[in-house]
This record gives sequence, structure tokens and C-alpha cells, in this order.
Amino acid sequence: MNDPRKFKAPFIPKERIWQEADRLRAAHPAGHKLPVQVLDLAEFDLGLDIIPVAGLREQLDIESLLMGDLHSILVDKHAFMSSRLEYRLRFSVAHEIGHSILHRDIYGGLRHSTAKEWFDFISAIPDAEYGWVEWQAYEFAGRLLVPPEPLKKAFEPAVKSAQSAGYTDWQAADEAALDYIATRIAPKFGVSAEVIAKRLRAEKLWPPTGQ
Repeated sequence: MNDPRKFKAPFIPKERIWQEADRLRAAHPAGHKLPVQVLDLAEFDLGLDIIPVAGLREQLDIESLLMGDLHSILVDKHAFMSSRLEYRLRFSVAHEIGHSILHRDIYGGLRHSTAKEWFDFISAIPDAEYGWVEWQAYEFAGRLLVPPEPLKKAFEPAVKSAQSAGYTDWQAADEAALDYIATRIAPKFGVSAEVIAKRLRAEKLWPPTGQ
């Protein structure tokens, strides 16, 4: 593909995205405990080189980038070195793993020598089309890092905690209650509360029923 303006996003059903994430997690020891050891999964199980790059976020406004060689993930060096940004880094790497699995044909057909050249190419893809590609990788990353069964188990006590704190009308207190619950679940999975909130909705656990 030489002209990014002609790019068409592949159709990948959500169910297949979930299957791919579950399959990958189950196939490697790094995925067998929580939080999922996503950096080990990338480097040791998938053979991907994680390369910290100074100023990646400042220069290109991105946290990470899968290169067209399908062997290298560039990550912002500041995020890589900062414990405060650990959750963001973990999700970024999971996101790029998603691209490497779901979009091999797209990325593997391109060769660019620098991050800037690669970024310029994908930036020229129509927003609507690339938006679908990014959503697919986001959905993969969320499912990879937040397996559904452990999420369900963590959800139940978090709901009880919210009820003890005075949240009883889930619809009236929707976002506030969801944030309260997600914040208490997030550390178990090594992701942000925002990711947990989206997974709870995606897995149809929110709002709670029969409580």
C-alpha cells in the first residue's frame, strides 16, 4: 500500500478480537497471572524489541509505535522510566501487540526507516478508517490486560463496597459509582480506572443487576 489515502480498515468482529486476546494470554506464562506481565509477553514470548525513545510523546504526540518491521515497539522514554506512568506504558505496549496480531498485513507491507516517516504515513490515513484500526487495537489491549472472569470476581466485592459507601441507585449515580468501583479494581489488573470502566461496560457487567 503506497497511498495512505486509499487505506481501508479491515473488518474484525469484536468477538474475534476477544478470541485473539484470550488465545494469546492463555498461550504464554506471562499471561497466566495478574497483572498480566505484558512487557515480558512482548519481549520474551513474542520476540518484540521494546525501544525507549526520548521525546517520542513531545515530537509525535504518541506513547508508542509498532514499526513496520513487526519486530520493534518504540515507547516514550519518559513513560518507560516513570513508575507513575506504568499503567499507561503497559496499556500502550498491549495496544501495539494488538496491532502486530490483528494488522500484520497492514504493518508488514510497509517499510519506513524512522518513526517520523512511519508516523507521517499512518497520519495520512483517513481518520474514519484509522479510527477503526485504533479501536480494534484498543479493544484487544483491554481484553488482554483485563480477562473477563477475574474481572467478574473483582467486580462483586467492589459493588458491595460501593453499596456500603452509599451508592444504591446505579442509574442516578452512574459515572460516580462506576468510577468508585473501577478505581478499586484497577490495581489488580495494572491498568487505569478508565480502562476498567470501559471493560465493565464492554463485558456488560455495568450497571449491576440483581443487586
